[in-house]
Amino acid sequence: MDTPISTNRDGKILCGPGAEKGLCVTLLILFFLLAAAAGSLRTVHAAGESAAEARVIRFVKEIYPGGDAVRVKLTTLPAQLRENVKIVNLSFVRIPDVSGDGVCSVEIETAPGRLRTVQVPFRVFSKRELYVLKAAGQKGDTIGPKDVAVRETYMNGKGSGYPASIDDVVGKVLKRDVPANTLVTDQILEDRVVLKRGDVVTIVAESDKLVVRAKGKTVEKGRVGDVIRVKNIASGKEVMAKVVSSSSVKVEF
Repeated sequence: MDTPISTNRDGKILCGPGAEKGLCVTLLILFFLLAAAAGSLRTVHAAGESAAEARVIRFVKEIYPGGDAVRVKLTTLPAQLRENVKIVNLSFVRIPDVSGDGVCSVEIETAPGRLRTVQVPFRVFSKRELYVLKAAGQKGDTIGPKDVAVRETYMNGKGSGYPASIDDVVGKVLKRDVPANTLVTDQILEDRVVLKRGDVVTIVAESDKLVVRAKGKTVEKGRVGDVIRVKNIASGKEVMAKVVSSSSVKVEF
């Protein structure tokens, strides 16, 4: 219940315990109002900072298809953009390179009719999938689809050294022993050997107008894409041929 403040007939506040208590309540309310106003000012200032940063980030994202496919981090934010300034124009000083690094030119209005340009370096991170082995593996193990867990992350650059898709992981062989939860990289993978020495294969030789097939026997083991020696069974001659599958090789002219 509110405490009344005693007054005389002229409306003046009377002195006494009740009056002192009422005055304290009034002062307390004023204190909270002033604190709230100060907080509002700080909020507006912070919103101005984030608005300028967000404007630059949106500008960079516009050159990439799919807004959620990339994240942009401003390497440094000039002091001028930390204030509530008006951005007049945005352009690229340097388009993002293969590592995702670039520079924006930001034209701001520092005062009515007065413009200034500042440069903002940034880095772009692209969304991509990484692959993790669920269990430990041994050298020579072939990776199956159930052996791999998919993890989404954001990386700068092209992500070289990591498989681009699940198809580049499944069916590959481990080069060495690895523990569980190992992040799959190209360095620990190799193609599976599909041809052993002495396997019978079809030798395919073709040109623009002619295709010749003959039976052959491998002299070397090989993976898909390897060039190995193969002996023509009918003629006994050896040729160099590229491994196409586990049953055929191709002579390339």
